[in-house]
Amino acid sequence: MKSRSDGALTPKARLSDDDERRIREVHDYLRSTGDIDAVTDVLPPRAPAEMIEAITTHCVVDHAGCLVFPTDPAAVRAFLRDHGLHPLRPFTGSVVRDRLAGRYHVQEERLKSGFLHVRSIHARLPDDPSRAVEVLCVGPDDGLDLPALRDERLEKHENHVAVRLTDPGRLEDLRSALLRPGGPRPDGGGYDPVPGEDGVTVLRFHADGRTRLGWPRRLEVLAAGRHTDVLLRHLSGDGAERRLLRRLTGAWGTQALRVMADLELADHLAEGPLTCTELGDRTGVDADRMNRLLRALCHPWVGALTPVGETYALTDLGRRLAGRSPDSMRHLALLYGDLLYRSFCALPEGIKDDVQPFTVVYGQPPFEYLRDHPRERRLFTRAMAEGSAFFSDVATVVDLSGARTVADIGGGDGGLLAHLCDTYPNLRCALLERPEVIGAARDNLDARGHLDRCTLVPGSFTDARDVPTGADVYIVARILHDWDDQTCLAILRAVHGAATADSTLLVIERPLPDDPADPSVSSLWDLHMLVNNVGGRERSREQYRSLLDEAGFVVVDERPLRLDMSVTIARTVASECRSGRPVRQV
Repeated sequence: MKSRSDGALTPKARLSDDDERRIREVHDYLRSTGDIDAVTDVLPPRAPAEMIEAITTHCVVDHAGCLVFPTDPAAVRAFLRDHGLHPLRPFTGSVVRDRLAGRYHVQEERLKSGFLHVRSIHARLPDDPSRAVEVLCVGPDDGLDLPALRDERLEKHENHVAVRLTDPGRLEDLRSALLRPGGPRPDGGGYDPVPGEDGVTVLRFHADGRTRLGWPRRLEVLAAGRHTDVLLRHLSGDGAERRLLRRLTGAWGTQALRVMADLELADHLAEGPLTCTELGDRTGVDADRMNRLLRALCHPWVGALTPVGETYALTDLGRRLAGRSPDSMRHLALLYGDLLYRSFCALPEGIKDDVQPFTVVYGQPPFEYLRDHPRERRLFTRAMAEGSAFFSDVATVVDLSGARTVADIGGGDGGLLAHLCDTYPNLRCALLERPEVIGAARDNLDARGHLDRCTLVPGSFTDARDVPTGADVYIVARILHDWDDQTCLAILRAVHGAATADSTLLVIERPLPDDPADPSVSSLWDLHMLVNNVGGRERSREQYRSLLDEAGFVVVDERPLRLDMSVTIARTVASECRSGRPVRQV
């Protein structure tokens, strides 16, 4: 942002350094960021590609904005002019005023008395007049108390990117596209009568997390003119009542997905859209009842199907429920919609009465129940394999090129070892698992062509005699969260006793974030562990570090994986004396 006089940036005395920095930051962002990158920046990190395409095809970036706190808005206009921009006449930012009033509980009576008067100043870029810096101005004596002002300065709540529809008539289409699964959530909006002859309708959206500059992920969609019906629909989706209703009825969506998986609808639709009658004929279900299920699966709160004329087609989410899909989650839907769903009905007893909910419902602790019920055990094993998409990340984020042998302790069906064998053709492996599970590992590794490189060890990871000795790398993946601290220590000490002084340990878990409001799913998984496990729990990074330290390991690094998982890399502090006990060699 250059001065027209001498190319230097000279702060104006009547603007604070912080306000000038905020305006510069927005200006530089607009100058350096294209439409696709700007839109991607404010959408959720995994927003569908078709959502980004829908925005960038029908919209252009109009402005980026920030909130400042000048004693006189004229100082803002002077600053903008002095640095080569062309500020327009200020107008009242009624949408932002209402947002600030709601955030800081400013009473309606005070608003009517003239408090919280927000001025919006747009300044077009000289080399790209289609884009503008929007500076929202609130004076220090304009109705916000000091804590509110400090919060705004720290959190930058009002920083945003705005896109303008080239065809305002497509506003509802674009709003619907943004409400698809994987998109942002509605975050208010309004009608500003000042910009242009017909004013502008503003729909705001918000996603969790921060942009690369630390701004909130906030997107404004601007459509010239007044679009009352669209705005009302948007605002009705923003209310606390609707958000709460969505959560209270989440069980209905879960059961709809379970039935979709049970009827194998995704497999029937894999080749193309079908009508409800055609799907009813293929599954033996009455066409009317099938139609009611399919409509529910199309709802944005579920998002597994999409209507195509008189037929129904799979979304990206729905494709995951096809049993033949390479990234299928069908068995997870069956598990979470049945066995581990009914146990959650006993959550009140688990919280209030200190009983184990799964045991209350099924009469046995989880692992004993699975041992005695082969069908449910097979479903559980398949579901855990489907929920391990992050296994393929391990070989990418951890370099095992120098390892000759890897031992997976409690390695399930061998899915992680199969990925490692795919990447490292000279690697030799061992897998320790319960006798009733080891068969699934044998079948999987054989199907993947790696059985000849893997030694299968039936046994218990709490029995130090069963743990293979002398491996270069030990892996304990999704095991520790199943157990209390003492059992975790027994597992880690058994591994330490089998390891050499040069061995590396990889612990793969979903750590709890320090902030309870963090969007990581681990806090919900911790509740799941309370219901469907005995003594298990998710732990913080510090709690895992403490367990490893007590077992004789030192943490040397951590690498993120998908689905909020991470791999903690640890090494032995010192080798222990292992004489006098039988050992299993890798």
